[in-house]
Amino acid sequence: MSAPLRTIIKRSLMVIGVVAMFTIAILAVFVATFDANQYKQDLSDFVLKETGRELQFYSDVGLTFFPTLGMELGALSLSNAQGFGNEPMLKVRTVSVGVDVASIFAFSPEVNQLILDGLEINLHKNKNGVNNWDDLVKLGNAASSSEGSMSVNTPSSSTDEPMDIIDAFGGLNITNARLSWVDEQAAHEYKVESLNIKTGRITADAPFALAVEMELAVTLESGGELTANVGVETQVQYVVDAGQVNLSGLVLNVAAVGEQLPRGKMQASVASEVVVFKPQQRSVALEGVVLTVDDNQLTGEINISDYRQPAVSFNLSTGSLDMDVLLDVSTDQVGSANSVSSSSGTQLEQESEQDIQINLPMVLLRTIGIEGELSIKQLKVQNLLLNDIDMSILAADGIVNFDPITMNLYNGSFSVLVRLDARSDLPKYQVNQKIQSVQVEKLLADFLGEGRISGFLDADAVINTHGEWLSELKKNSNGKVKVAVKDGEINGFNLRFSIDKAKAQFNGQVLPPKEVQKTDFSSLKLSGKINNGVINSKDLNLQAPIMRVGGEGQASLIDNTVDYLVRAKLVGTIAGQGGGAADDLTGLTIPVRIYGSFADPKVEVQLEEMLKGQAAEKVAAAKEKLKAELNAQKAKLDQQKSTLQQQLREKAAKLKETKRLELENQKKVLKDKLKAELQEAKTKLLGGLFN
Repeated sequence: MSAPLRTIIKRSLMVIGVVAMFTIAILAVFVATFDANQYKQDLSDFVLKETGRELQFYSDVGLTFFPTLGMELGALSLSNAQGFGNEPMLKVRTVSVGVDVASIFAFSPEVNQLILDGLEINLHKNKNGVNNWDDLVKLGNAASSSEGSMSVNTPSSSTDEPMDIIDAFGGLNITNARLSWVDEQAAHEYKVESLNIKTGRITADAPFALAVEMELAVTLESGGELTANVGVETQVQYVVDAGQVNLSGLVLNVAAVGEQLPRGKMQASVASEVVVFKPQQRSVALEGVVLTVDDNQLTGEINISDYRQPAVSFNLSTGSLDMDVLLDVSTDQVGSANSVSSSSGTQLEQESEQDIQINLPMVLLRTIGIEGELSIKQLKVQNLLLNDIDMSILAADGIVNFDPITMNLYNGSFSVLVRLDARSDLPKYQVNQKIQSVQVEKLLADFLGEGRISGFLDADAVINTHGEWLSELKKNSNGKVKVAVKDGEINGFNLRFSIDKAKAQFNGQVLPPKEVQKTDFSSLKLSGKINNGVINSKDLNLQAPIMRVGGEGQASLIDNTVDYLVRAKLVGTIAGQGGGAADDLTGLTIPVRIYGSFADPKVEVQLEEMLKGQAAEKVAAAKEKLKAELNAQKAKLDQQKSTLQQQLREKAAKLKETKRLELENQKKVLKDKLKAELQEAKTKLLGGLFN
């Protein structure tokens, strides 16, 4: 080693030694002279003066020297606002913070981890809507707006300047934290227990690890409780120039338990490749989102442009979604709940008495803006299989439109427009739906457990209603409905056989042989108006090979009952339709009453009415025949009267002419006689004169 080099190394070591001795001397003087505890009272007085709150220290402030130079504050608390009780708003068991010693020697001091253990925060809103932190927020806003004061960027601050991270920060290590939030206005209470937050070293523009664990408990107004274990893992990066926070590889797992949840529990997770959070714009963008609830998964993207007054846009899709699994509805439960047997009818009637509240977040719906698209390849709900579902949603100013919702349904199609109006106290609904060429037997079999009607279904419905309870929605329903089924059959019911059986029972005859329990038809059409939850229909039209059926009546959505009078007119007999021995009924209009619950309706062939109708038809026919005969006799008499009157007129005219001739002849004779007598008198007179 050369002499110059040895000299350089020697002098360098001397400099380092001097610096080390100088640093040690400074630390020694600092330790000997500095008493951090003397500042506790000053700090407490300052807090009391500025906030009106009491800041209390419960132990001496301690110093640490290696590997960090810092302080351990021990336990402390901050009192609550006036009117919120004596419990502190904030308290902590241990607080420690320091500067990394190595960074001091490197002439680049770096704050090491901020450690908080046993942190407790109690937040409270009273019935008047006053929060126990409002006074602190007002104080902070006043301080940030005053001249010469230091600007603090809070979420409520109006400044658009991005938050700065100066140098580096060792990170956060919060353990055993607890958060309580009581909302007396909403009668809800939220508690976060066992909260642990740990980050890696935080440096501007560089990613750092973030891990969060907590237990969440929610107590609802109804008295129910929901608890959940929540875990978050992600990489966080704060981009100074852009003023935004980027999260990559975000994973959020939730395991929830509560009576309000299906099966009492639920497993959910949210994963996102990239999350961009812009604090100043109050926006969040999630790309590559994977939302998983139990075994159901949605993928896509979500954007929130302003989380204070949310404006949300999304585009999500999934291959399959099983709502029965989410809602814990098994196939057996669907079949038994919707079966049309008498026993299940009783069950349905009992269930209909249990009202259901549809409690929507009305205030949120009036402020939120949503524009989104949802695509589902296959959806299972109430054991129904729906395919190729596309849904568009647009919400603004309290109006939510699902327009349209389209899907393929049992080889047919279904489309619906749903409009929700949340601007008033009670939500209002409008539903316009259209069904085309749906195989109704398979649909009913999956939904009710038994497909009693087959054929191709077309239907249109327009319904308006309002309310937040299911009973109210039924009672307030108004609109119209139209249904048509073609090329089908009604299974389990043979109308012609029922008529023949009733006729035989009425007349004390042997019952007809039991036929196949079905009624074929080529066309069935029905329409009706809905008034306050009751459907009124007057135009039933069923075209079948042996009969024509009309009818009128009503169905109540309120108590799930039907009362309908069907008028069946037999037009012929066909083998297999049960009409071989009842030809005397052909042409007769037979009333059949269908009444009772939707699940188990009763069918009553009204024989007395039928016979009355038959007698009435015979009387009407006899009246028509008698009327025709009377009309014929009247016409004959009228003709005879007319002939006689003509003859009388002719005789009268002839007699009149005869009398006229006789009168003229008599006049002539009399005239001639008078003339002769005058001549004779004249002659006598002349003769007398001359004699």
